[in-house]
Amino acid sequence: MDPRHKHITDLLLNHSYHSAELAAKKHVQEFPIDGQGWLLFGEALMNQGKGKTAQLLFDRALFLDPKGKWMQFMQSELQKYPRDEIVSEDIENLLSVPKVTVSAALIIKDEERSIERCIESIIDAVDEIIVIDSGSTDLTLTILQKYPQVQVHLLKWNDSFAELRNEALRHVTSDWVFWLDADEWLHEDDRGLIRLAAGIYSSMNTYIPALQPCLINYVKDGHVTEYSVPRLFQTNKGIYYSGRIHEQIATETEGIFTSNVLHKPIGIRLHHDGYKPEITANKNKINRNINLLKMMTKEDPTNPGWWYFLGRETLNTEDKQSSLSYFAKAIELGESNRYFGRIAEIHMLMGKIYRSQNKLELAENCYSKALALHPDYPDAHFLLASMAVSKAQKLLEGAYKHVNEAANGFHTYRGTVSPDQSIHLWRAELLRSDILVLNGHFSEAVSILQTLQAEIPSLDIIDSKLKFIEQQVQQLLKNRA
Repeated sequence: MDPRHKHITDLLLNHSYHSAELAAKKHVQEFPIDGQGWLLFGEALMNQGKGKTAQLLFDRALFLDPKGKWMQFMQSELQKYPRDEIVSEDIENLLSVPKVTVSAALIIKDEERSIERCIESIIDAVDEIIVIDSGSTDLTLTILQKYPQVQVHLLKWNDSFAELRNEALRHVTSDWVFWLDADEWLHEDDRGLIRLAAGIYSSMNTYIPALQPCLINYVKDGHVTEYSVPRLFQTNKGIYYSGRIHEQIATETEGIFTSNVLHKPIGIRLHHDGYKPEITANKNKINRNINLLKMMTKEDPTNPGWWYFLGRETLNTEDKQSSLSYFAKAIELGESNRYFGRIAEIHMLMGKIYRSQNKLELAENCYSKALALHPDYPDAHFLLASMAVSKAQKLLEGAYKHVNEAANGFHTYRGTVSPDQSIHLWRAELLRSDILVLNGHFSEAVSILQTLQAEIPSLDIIDSKLKFIEQQVQQLLKNRA
């Protein structure tokens, strides 16, 4: 735990709520982008009966730390306290942010399906909208004529998405720029949050903030959320885009591997339906993307990022060996670049390929390498657990086969060494019941044990096994009720 947080937490645990309030207030004044500080501030006030004020501070905390899992608990705790106090001017001043201007920027081509939805979602949330069109031949440009607030600029496609984005930046006149794609749309409840986010981070001097909203990607089986793409940043910090595809923000001094750009998730939601199968089927992007990435690996061969993206893009083809080769190259180059943060992900992707090829040891090795880099990586732990379950199931299947052969072997075995007769009499059946229990076949196991008990009533171990199964069955029935 951060020492700054620990001091406030200790005061809360000791019920020194007023002292915790003062310490937390001082903390958020010094570190206004620290979501945990706002959370502790709200907790201190909540425990003093100021539920309305605490709610405002919790909202700010969640906005700054949208991945936080504590909100449900705090909302439950808030129900215990009144929310009828007048919020103090002091708190309102702490929550206020400087006013800044924000432009929305899009690069588009043939987006008649979704462009109107996108513009309608953003039009009241920003000060201007800049659109770069690279050659639409459908009704996209006609639709955009309905919006006088939208500035449309045409630029010929030159095999570079970065070129299109940099052209958009050239036309932006606001303090900040917010990027979205035509197949995305801003959540209707978040229209006031773009300027709020820009205002909160506008006073940061040491680092250049690059804020990453929540992308709600609609896919075949539901939706997947991620905070991986920077979409909101200042326009006066020298940021530009690099890369023909999967373009990255960069600075003049460091390129895309920046040490002074602060990537932070932010509580702004963007819906995205471009991954739906019926939509991707209409866009032949894979070959185009692979060709552009191959161009990048030739133009910038020591950059591990392009090899990583090329490997990831090739996953969508049948050429998995090329994916493995590209990923291996990315790891080789990335290990000498401390700003390249994709190595654990690459190991996971390689593991996915090996697992699909039933090369389980290689897959396990990849997941273990990912854990060596991030010991708490949930995906790696889960996949290793999943593979262990599969192994266990195969072991149980093998065990059941062997125990059957052990029992049947007494009819055919004619070796010089006498077999253990207890296997034939009871041990094989006892072990068979254990295997059935491990597979959840309780009734079959009980049948075997009851038959064995009738034949050999002196075996006390049978009683304990039957009692265990009965307890498990009763617990299942209780849970179902």
